[in-house]
Amino acid sequence: MTRAPAKTTKRRAAPVATGDGFIRAAALFSEAENFCRAVGLPHDLILTIAQQDSDWAFIIKIDALLETAAKEIIRHALQLKILRRVFQNETLTEFIESLPVRGRTSLIKLLEAACCPIEDIGFIEATRRVRNAYAHNIKLVDVSLVDLIKQRGDKSELLKKLSSIATFDEAKLLASYEKDPKFLRFCIVDAAMRVLFFAYHVALKHKVTK
Repeated sequence: MTRAPAKTTKRRAAPVATGDGFIRAAALFSEAENFCRAVGLPHDLILTIAQQDSDWAFIIKIDALLETAAKEIIRHALQLKILRRVFQNETLTEFIESLPVRGRTSLIKLLEAACCPIEDIGFIEATRRVRNAYAHNIKLVDVSLVDLIKQRGDKSELLKKLSSIATFDEAKLLASYEKDPKFLRFCIVDAAMRVLFFAYHVALKHKVTK
């Protein structure tokens, strides 16, 4: 009696992402890791934040990371250069650390002076608004990010700045976020990495490569 030949199972090749979108995302993620290393944070912090169980924790941590990036940009912009020597001191550092994110005298205003891209400034400011909503009302701790935005009078502006979308159908965009909440998180993480990319190249890369 002859045995039937054993069946062979072909191993499926791992999917390979291609295209400009993948290249852009990979570059942003790499520079986000570089930023975190440069400021003494875990290199994979952005990935850890993206995987938070609650939107409350996700936004609180994204906002804290953005504030760190904003301060690095401003520290670099406010350096004093005298006779080709660059000066920084504790007084300047303490001043930057004491600034609020929003307001007439704030990190946002200094980011504008530092020529930070306007869309990044809008994203940072919108994230702080959502963060404040979560942080100042404990009853919102279990409310999803989409539901929180829907409750607000400035929801259209928040959607535009958090999503980095110039024009959109608000009802359709909200419906897509409700169907897949991870989509909104992805948009926020992508925009956050864009800020970290800018901060790393403007304020930190030259220090790391010296």
